[in-house]
Amino acid sequence: MKQHILTFLALSILLLNGCKKDPAPVPDNPSDPHVPAFLLNEGSWGGNDAEISLLDLNSDSVTLDWFSAANGRGIGDLAQDLVRYGSRLYATVFTSNTVEVIDPATGRSIKQINMGTRGPRYIAPLNGKIYVTCYDKSVVRIDTLTLAIEASCPLSGMQPEQLCVLGENLYVCNSWQYDANGNSIFDSTVSVVNLNSFSETGKITVGHNPNRIKSLDSHRFIVSCSGDYAAHPAQTLIVDIDNNSQQPLPVAATNFDIHNNHIYLYNTSYNEQNLPYASFFRIDLNTLQAQPFLQNYSSTLSYAYSINIHPATGNIYICNSPYTSNADIYTFSPDGSLIRKVEGGVLSSKVVF
Repeated sequence: MKQHILTFLALSILLLNGCKKDPAPVPDNPSDPHVPAFLLNEGSWGGNDAEISLLDLNSDSVTLDWFSAANGRGIGDLAQDLVRYGSRLYATVFTSNTVEVIDPATGRSIKQINMGTRGPRYIAPLNGKIYVTCYDKSVVRIDTLTLAIEASCPLSGMQPEQLCVLGENLYVCNSWQYDANGNSIFDSTVSVVNLNSFSETGKITVGHNPNRIKSLDSHRFIVSCSGDYAAHPAQTLIVDIDNNSQQPLPVAATNFDIHNNHIYLYNTSYNEQNLPYASFFRIDLNTLQAQPFLQNYSSTLSYAYSINIHPATGNIYICNSPYTSNADIYTFSPDGSLIRKVEGGVLSSKVVF
């Protein structure tokens, strides 16, 4: 016991010293295929049943109630996003209006940050800060050392969704909102937020209802636009901020991930009986040629809710999340062969490595 205490104290001193130099030291290598992954279960609207589970990448083992077992309480209502940054996990819980800070080694909550009535959505980390989009039309900056809200940047668009970092700017999707009569209206812009002044400095017009975005390199990002479900169809664009150009992908992405210079995506459509089916594609970033992928799984993965690729192995993790039962998590090899299927939680929505 004494040896354990001394070891803990020594590690604590090293961690504190590291924090002085780097606010977000990395305790291990999340890309290691032997390190368990974290499964975000969004939960049902109003069900207060969101959860974070632990996913063993080398077996059929899933610890479904990992967070609640460690804390004696659930994480809240509608868990929206989960990121691993340095030595912690950060989760936004939309309806509960919290950002949960979690020790990834134990599942214990370090702090539950009260977001008031902001409605936190998605997270982007950078340089010891996390940036959180909120449905009060803002981006909030939280310091990862103090775990305090430092500043809030108002946005002039509609309700913001995903965001990404590119150079000295954040790029934030402005999606949609209700008008005075309760009808859905759609934005078509991405806000540019300068990180130094932490202010909105401009907007880029893209497709209708942009909601998912990732940086590709030092000057390009990919943005998925869901359309208005009428006159403006869904589309996914590669935006080059250096030459102010946009190039559409041959297939619109409902959701996507990027690995080894390829975009992996699925597009959810509906048949004549209004039943969903998912089409999967792999797109080469050099040629933008779309190659059908997982062709035999369109009906099996009809409720695809996320796609995440392990950075080291290239294995593909797809959460198939019907509204009437627990999700299934499918693992495929890079060539599309099924490795395993395990049961997830309620509306499993992201695998974090």
